[in-house]
Amino acid sequence: MVGPKGTEVAVIGAGLIGLFSAHYLLERGYAVTLLEAGAPGGGAARVNGGWVCPARSDPMPSWGVVRDGMRALASPSGGSFFLHPAAVPGVAGYLARFVANAPASRFARSWDELDVLNRQTASLVNRLVEAGIISDLQDEGFLMLHSTREEAEASWASLTAVSRRGLAPAPEPIVGREALLELEPGLGPASQFGFLHRGDRWLNPSRLVDSLVESVLSRGARLVTEAPVRAVRQRSQQVELDTPAGVVEAEHAVVAAGAWSESLLRPLGVRGYVTPGKGYSFSVHPEHPPTHVLRLGGTHVGLTPMGDRTRVVGMVEFDGTREGVHQGRIDLMKRLADPYLAGIDWAASTDERVGPRPMTPDGKPLIGCVPGSERIVVATGHNMLGLTLGAATGTLVADLVAAGPAASVRAFDPMRFSRGPLRRG
Repeated sequence: MVGPKGTEVAVIGAGLIGLFSAHYLLERGYAVTLLEAGAPGGGAARVNGGWVCPARSDPMPSWGVVRDGMRALASPSGGSFFLHPAAVPGVAGYLARFVANAPASRFARSWDELDVLNRQTASLVNRLVEAGIISDLQDEGFLMLHSTREEAEASWASLTAVSRRGLAPAPEPIVGREALLELEPGLGPASQFGFLHRGDRWLNPSRLVDSLVESVLSRGARLVTEAPVRAVRQRSQQVELDTPAGVVEAEHAVVAAGAWSESLLRPLGVRGYVTPGKGYSFSVHPEHPPTHVLRLGGTHVGLTPMGDRTRVVGMVEFDGTREGVHQGRIDLMKRLADPYLAGIDWAASTDERVGPRPMTPDGKPLIGCVPGSERIVVATGHNMLGLTLGAATGTLVADLVAAGPAASVRAFDPMRFSRGPLRRG
């Protein structure tokens, strides 16, 4: 299906979702203008772990995470989930719906629905590699590290169950420390047992952002930076977008503003409860750089090889802000990771960054047309899965622009939190 030549689509946000949307809209023949509040790849687009991980795309809302959140309120320095008490009133609507989606039956249903997008990930990413847009995709596997055999067996059983979803092979057998050191010489004393899990891949997300920008611009897209959109409205056959430099008009608009989307959605009648969950990352230079992604036991800290450095990622922080690095969170990540690794000067870390992830109460993105304003398409709320779900989201956005609500996928209905008993929150 090819879009009408010259039909203009304004995409709000030049993060991963906005750029993937622009990529597939251009393939359909649309004219695209990207409006970005800062520079391309702001928010979480450049500072994530770079994981293309359909096998690890379970939704965040679960009873386990609810328990972690309660513990974090009592002991904020004790884990990888941090909910600041002062932020609770501002995120109460999100939290109430998060808890409502935590039961096992809802968790399972949300995971099944995410797989509607996930099942497209591998083939779409492979095509991006063939097109030269992705040039550094790595697939050596994820090495799962644990301090006890019991912990390793529980993790292995969990990923074996995940493999039955058909998105990744079963994990390889559990091995002891000697075999782990043959795979990765730079492991510390806590890395006693572990196993390799293949299927998920990784890349440098900042390089992907730059490559997507270069690609869409070379095909005629227009990129306007330092252009925050303050409001978006449908007027008959046009959409108007208010910016500090004036009104931008287009036939269609895509709201892909990540953690900044909620203020644009509410005036349209969409209560998405898109809430910034800050993720932290920094770089280290190990004496023995890893060749696999390393997952460190139950710490929720991971390491990704990225050329001449290794990126450390982790933490979910709700403190009522979108940006601003709290050094204590980075120090905690270092303390959690240190027993599993050797030969790292943690004090020499660089690139300490925070990225606001656009979190939704059920762990699924909001993708669909705005009722009554069908020329406005919502594409946001990808939680920690923007890189994994980005390409599939871009194809769905192009379908929605071309066909309107007829292309909608019910599971990602942007209005799903605007209805029901909790609608006043």
